[in-house]
Amino acid sequence: MTSPELVTLTVNGREVRAEKGRVLIDVAEELGIFVPRFCYHPGMKSVAVCRMCLVRIEGTPKLVPACATPVAEGMVASTVDPDAVDAQEGMLEFLLINHPLDCPICDRGGECPLQDQTYRHGPGASRYVEPKRTFEKALEISDLVVLDRERCVLCWRCVRFSQEISGDPFIQLVDRGPGTQILTFNDEPFDSYFSGNTVQICPVGALTSRTYRFVSRPWDLKTAPSVCAYCSVGCPVGNDARADKLVRVQALPNENVNDFWICDKGRYAFHYVDSDERITTPLRRGAAGSFETASWADALADAAELLRNAQRTGVIAGGHVTTEDAYAVAKLARDVLETPNVDGRVQDAGAPYELALRVSGAAGSTATLNDVAAAKTIVWVGPDPKETLPVLYLRLRKAVVDGGAQLVVVSPRRMSLDGFATRVIRCAPGGEADEIARLRDAGPAAPLVACWGPASPGRDETDAFTAVLDLVAAAGGRLLTCPPHAGSQGLIDMGVHPALAPGYERVEEPGMDTRAMLEAAAAGELDALVLVGADPIADFPDAALARRALESVALIAIELFPTESAQLADVLLPSVAYSEREGTFTNLERRIQKLEPLTAPPGAAREPWRALASLAAALGRPWDWDEFDDVWAEIRARVATHADVDHVALAQQLPPAQTVYESAFEDDPSHTRAILAGAGGHYPRGFRAGAPFQTGQNWPLSWELRAFEAKQRPGVVPAAPDARDAPEPVRRDAPERARGDGRLGLVTGRMIYDAGTMVSKTAALAALTKPPFVELNAGDAERLGVADGDDAVVAANGTELRVKVRVGDVAAGVAFVPYDQPGARANTLMSGDADPAVTVRRA
Repeated sequence: MTSPELVTLTVNGREVRAEKGRVLIDVAEELGIFVPRFCYHPGMKSVAVCRMCLVRIEGTPKLVPACATPVAEGMVASTVDPDAVDAQEGMLEFLLINHPLDCPICDRGGECPLQDQTYRHGPGASRYVEPKRTFEKALEISDLVVLDRERCVLCWRCVRFSQEISGDPFIQLVDRGPGTQILTFNDEPFDSYFSGNTVQICPVGALTSRTYRFVSRPWDLKTAPSVCAYCSVGCPVGNDARADKLVRVQALPNENVNDFWICDKGRYAFHYVDSDERITTPLRRGAAGSFETASWADALADAAELLRNAQRTGVIAGGHVTTEDAYAVAKLARDVLETPNVDGRVQDAGAPYELALRVSGAAGSTATLNDVAAAKTIVWVGPDPKETLPVLYLRLRKAVVDGGAQLVVVSPRRMSLDGFATRVIRCAPGGEADEIARLRDAGPAAPLVACWGPASPGRDETDAFTAVLDLVAAAGGRLLTCPPHAGSQGLIDMGVHPALAPGYERVEEPGMDTRAMLEAAAAGELDALVLVGADPIADFPDAALARRALESVALIAIELFPTESAQLADVLLPSVAYSEREGTFTNLERRIQKLEPLTAPPGAAREPWRALASLAAALGRPWDWDEFDDVWAEIRARVATHADVDHVALAQQLPPAQTVYESAFEDDPSHTRAILAGAGGHYPRGFRAGAPFQTGQNWPLSWELRAFEAKQRPGVVPAAPDARDAPEPVRRDAPERARGDGRLGLVTGRMIYDAGTMVSKTAALAALTKPPFVELNAGDAERLGVADGDDAVVAANGTELRVKVRVGDVAAGVAFVPYDQPGARANTLMSGDADPAVTVRRA
C-alpha cells in the first residue's frame, strides 16, 4: 500500500492538505471555492486558453490560470484578489462583445455557464456598441448535432474531446483572429459515436442536439438518475422528462465507470420509450387465432393454465432485464415450474462465462475498469468494443494513449482497437486459443488484464476463453468478461443459467441451455416456454430453429414490443422501459447500480419481476412481493454473494469521506488507486475526483436545478467467493470441413446502430444505420470476382442475403456479416453449426 505525497497550501485564507501535482482549480473546488472557467473540464487535459480562471499566487508577479497550476508546498493562492476579480470581469466583457444575446431561444438558456458566470463574475454593463459578428445559422453538422458558430467562446472543449478522448477529430478550429470558428473537417459530417458529449460539455449553446432543440427549458424538466439499458458497461445517465415524456438523456459522471462520457446510442436511442408500438395491455390468443385484449387477471389465468398442462417447460430471458427481474426468472423456473431449463444467453448462446469460476468465485470479471486503467498489459479477445461496448473503448484508449499500457488485440478482422494497439494478431476463427497460448509463454508484463467477450454469435469460443483464463492464471493477472447487454451479468449472478443457481452455486443436475430448449421445443420434446424480454427469432444465432421452436409450444411472453417472437405467444404481457421503473443493473465488472423511475409506464405495463410474481400467485405459489424492497430482501437472504449489498444506499449520492490509497494490483504497489468510503461501501475514485463535479451544466446558480449530477453514484461490486470448480460447459465440436467447397467461414458481430428492437424505434438514429454488407479479404474478393462496392449475395442454410461488398483487413477464408442489419440478419444464415460457413457470389 502506498500513499501520495501531500503538500500544505492556503486558498483564500484557508489551509488545506492536498496531493502534490493536483491542479489548483480542483483543490479549491473541494473547499467549496468555485473558480470561474470555460475551457477547463476535469475529464480532459488543461489548456488554459479561456483565461477565466486567473488567480493570484503569492510571490508570482503575474496572475496564473488555476486550471494549469499544480499545487505546491507553501503555496498561498487567492481567487478573490482584486486583480484576479478584475481579470475575470474583463474576460467576460470581451466574450460578450460578439456573443449573441439570443438567450430566449437558445437551448442552453437556464443552464448556461456563460449566463451564470456573467451574473456572478461579470461586469454590470458593456462598453462596446459595435455590431456583433454573424455566421450562417444552425449548421446541421451531423444527424444529431447542430452548430451555431456565433455563440462559440472558443474554449476548445469540443475539439479537445474529439482529439483526446474519442480519437476521432471530426471537429476543429479554423481561420484566425476575429474569424476563428468551429467547423467540421473539410465540411464532412461530425461522424462520431460520441458526438453528444461535445453538446453536453459545451459551456454555451454553440453545439446543440437536434433531438432536444427547442423542446424544453430546464425548469420544465423532471430529472432522475438511471443507468443506460444498452450494453454491459453500465454508464450512469440522467433522464429528463417534460410532461411525463422522456426528452433528453445526459451522462452522469462516475470516474469508476464512464468518467464523464456516454456514447450516442445511450444518449439518443431512448425514443423507443414513447413509441406508439409499445404493448400497453395484456393480450391473449383468441378463438380466431388473433390477439385479444385482456385484464391482467384473465391473462395470468390463461398463462397459468397453459403451464399447468405442460409436462416439460423452459424459461428464456433477454439481456435487458434488471437484476430483480433475473432473480424472479430463476425463482419462477426452479421453485414454481420446477424446471432446471432456464437460460439468459440468447445472442451469446452457449457463451461459457461459468469457466471464470476457475480463477475466481464469480462467473464474471475479477478486474474493474480502474484495473484496466492501471494495467501495463491489456489483452483483448472479443468483439469490436467501439461498436458493442463504446465507453469501454474510451477506457481502453485512455489506458494506452495516456497510461502507456501495452495493448494486444487477437481477432480475425480489423477493429477499432487496431489503431492504437501495440500488437495486432490476425488469426482465423478458432485460432485465437493458439495465439493466446503463445502470448502466455512469452510472459507479458504485469499487471495484466485480459478482456474476453463473445465475439461472433453462433461460434463456440470455449477454447479461446479457456486460453484467456490460462493466461490470467499464469500471469497473476485479472479478468474482464464482456457480455453483450446491460442485464447479461445480472442474469448470471441471479442463476438464470442451466448449470448455476443464484450466487454462482453449482446445480447438481444442469438443465438445458437456450439452444437445447429450442431444439427440444422444435422436436416436440418441450411443451411450454416462457420468454422474458427475449426475442430468439431476431437474436438467437439460428433464426429458423427459433421460429420452429416457438411455433411448436405453448408460449408466454413478457415484452415491450410485439417482436417476431412475441407475436407467436399465446399470452403476451406488457413490460416497462428502464426510465419507468426502479431497479438495478450489474455491469461487466459486476458493479451494481441503481435505476430510478421518472416517467409513468404506458397503460397496464408492469415490471417483469412483478408480472412473474403475479404469475407465480396464479399458479398457487405466491411470493408476497409488493414492493421493490421485498425483492431485495429475498435476494439478500438467499443469494450469498449479495447478502451485504445495501440496495438503499445505491440510491444515495456519495457524500464526502476519507480517502485511502491502495494498490490496484496487490503485487504492484507502483499503481495506486483511491478508495473512497461512503454510501454503499468502498469505491474506487479517480485522481481528479472532487465534489461537486462540474460537467458543463452544473454551475453556480443553475446547478441546483440538477443537483444530483454534482455527486457520484458509484454502485457497489459484491465480493466474490473463493475460486471453485466450474461446471463443464456445453460444447459442440466443429465438424471437419474442407474449405475446397468454396465456402468462407462466417464471422459476425453487432454494430452500434442496427435493427435491434429498441434502436429501430428511434428515428434519430435511423439514418445512421449502415446498409448491410459483407467484408472480405482482398485475396478472397479477387478469387470470387467481386470488388469493393459491388452487390453480392451471401448464402447459407437456405437463405440468401443481398449485400454490398467491403474489402478490408479480414483473415483469409473469412466473411464478416454484421449481425442485425436492416433486411439482412446474419442469424438467418446459421443452422447450429459451431463453425458456420457461407458462400459469396456477385449479385
